Amino acid sequence: MEEKVEERVGNKNAENEGGRYMGGHFIGKQSLWLMAGGALGALAVIGFGKLSKKVRPAAVGVAKEGFTFKEWLIANYEKVKEDIDDIVAEAKHAHLKDVEKTAETVKKEEELLRRVEEKVEQILRQRSKKEEG
Repeated sequence: MEEKVEERVGNKNAENEGGRYMGGHFIGKQSLWLMAGGALGALAVIGFGKLSKKVRPAAVGVAKEGFTFKEWLIANYEKVKEDIDDIVAEAKHAHLKDVEKTAETVKKEEELLRRVEEKVEQILRQRSKKEEG
């Protein structure tokens, strides 16, 4: 009698947890989902074996196009990289040219200022000589 009471209590607890006792074995929802997934997986493997003859040419074509795309991408990447390197080299050259022009302009300005200073000093000397004499 105690066994039947324990079995009833066990059945109620199992039903509360979402499972059932079947022939003395507890089968929960997770176990049912696992068995269903395994059955579907087995069917998929069997079906893939039959479909592989039909799908194989398409898969080969997709892989071939993937390799072609990869080669195209690498070739275009190299071309773009070369173009960017050329642009950067031109920009550096233009910058250095501007720096040279700026340095040259600064030298010319310094020379011009030096000449102006000399002329001003010369004029001041001449005025001071006239005032003295």
